[in-house]
Amino acid sequence: MHHDLSVLADRDCLVAFAAIVLSSDNAVRDHEMGYSMGGGIGYITAHGVTRRTGLSRAAAERALHRLEAAGVATANSERTGWRTDVDVLTGSKPARGG
Repeated sequence: MHHDLSVLADRDCLVAFAAIVLSSDNAVRDHEMGYSMGGGIGYITAHGVTRRTGLSRAAAERALHRLEAAGVATANSERTGWRTDVDVLTGSKPARGG
């Protein structure tokens, strides 16, 4: 799977990707909450990206869809939340379909 990292040159995509990375990391989530939330896969919604970054809802949604198309983020089955994988930048594991 090829990841088109050039999408990260767009500021909205870069900021949204940063929000996805932070919400996808269990240790970061646990730190923010102040207690362990257990394992599992963390997803972030467009609303969550808006709250975390200050991007407008439209900009957040556009960025999330562009990140998904570039293969650096994947949506849940309802297409209401997105996540990434820590290995996506190294290319060792595909983000899509994971």
